[in-house]
Amino acid sequence: MAKSKKKASKNTNKQKNRTDNGENDDKNGVNNDRTEDTTATENLDTMDWLRYCETKNDANGEPFLQLEYQPGDEMMKYLQRFLEESIATKQVVEIVYQIWQQTVLSTLLSSSKLWIKDTVTASDQRHMKEKLKLSRYKINFIMHHVVGAMLTSPEAKWKRLRDDLLQLCYQTLQLLPRLAESIPHHKTDIRRVIMHFEGKEFLASAACETWDTLYDFSIPIDPARFIPVLRRCAMLDILDKDWNMLGGWEDILKGLEAKCCLNGPVMRLPCDAVLHEHTTILRNARNSMQCKFFSVRFMRYTDDQAPQRWRYFPKCSAPACANIETPEKVHPFRCRKCWYFHYCSESCQEYCDNIMGLHPKFCGDTPASKAALCRKETETHLGWTDPMGDAIVCQACGTTEENIGSDGQMKRCSKCQKIYYCSRQCQEWDWRHGGHSGRCCPESILDGNSVLRSDLN
Repeated sequence: MAKSKKKASKNTNKQKNRTDNGENDDKNGVNNDRTEDTTATENLDTMDWLRYCETKNDANGEPFLQLEYQPGDEMMKYLQRFLEESIATKQVVEIVYQIWQQTVLSTLLSSSKLWIKDTVTASDQRHMKEKLKLSRYKINFIMHHVVGAMLTSPEAKWKRLRDDLLQLCYQTLQLLPRLAESIPHHKTDIRRVIMHFEGKEFLASAACETWDTLYDFSIPIDPARFIPVLRRCAMLDILDKDWNMLGGWEDILKGLEAKCCLNGPVMRLPCDAVLHEHTTILRNARNSMQCKFFSVRFMRYTDDQAPQRWRYFPKCSAPACANIETPEKVHPFRCRKCWYFHYCSESCQEYCDNIMGLHPKFCGDTPASKAALCRKETETHLGWTDPMGDAIVCQACGTTEENIGSDGQMKRCSKCQKIYYCSRQCQEWDWRHGGHSGRCCPESILDGNSVLRSDLN
């Protein structure tokens, strides 16, 4: 809110300067009327005004891209003219997606180039920080302002493109998890760790813009298309954009139910008491949503919740300990129930568990456990279940049976007959690292190694 007031004040001062100092502006070669006449002849459907907006400043030296906009800002003027004058073809929508894609890819490439340099200076880091900021501003304008305005426009020419615009939103959400896999976490290489978290934080913010556009403008979506891709994006934890303790899920569930079941009642959402009783962890074999805990800058945690930040950066869970787990020196003490807490020594475990009481407090009350239950209840309501009531999705990566190809088939865990997997790789990861071995309820007496050998044959 303070940002908007500051911006409004700037605009008031700009108008005053234009009135009082119009002659000086003409002498200095800055004539606002002349600028408007020039842009009036531009073909806005080429989208150059959007493609190169991060390089432009207005007559007062203010950048076109901002966090918040006023009606008189240059970008809003361009957008208004574009909506009025555009011929509104499918090609225009494709160009918008290309600009979004180019912005995302170029930002990731810049981050990778920076951190593979032999020496990374403070100036390099400041430049990268500025680029990340401008890229976020640009993606915000593309999705929330441009795409949002086209989706909600009452004009017939834009209504005809509704399906194409929804396809654009779907494509953005579909691409982001694949990009996240291209920058994997590494246990010991600090540069790759930085690239991983910096990239994932940026991708999460980009995905938030797409979701916010659909949510804020109450755009109905097809659950058969969007639920699977949103499930994959949940592995980035993009739906909780404020990086807090599951703060956004309740509104998101209401939004999903309202959009997917327009003529039906909004079903009961799980209460806090129910959520706290479940400990199922939402997992991803290619970097769990828990990676978000490393991104301290946008977190709202108190000091006593700090250990949860280190789910994938293998620091000892005791807050005062800096011991890092390595392949050669694995931490001997790890909770097999939550997989959040691991310790390098008995003294650290004693301090964290009994003195500070962190592990008992958070073991059964993790963001992942709540997210998994919310996801299951929502998808059950939308029909994504089998006769036994379990979601027909891969427990490890979220893939649905429809997405594994005509030759593929989802397989159950042969021990409990309740959990699905799309491949042996996902099943083995979930058994060894995802925690299923500790929660599997056998239908017959089989040990874990037998299950690994016999499953998915």
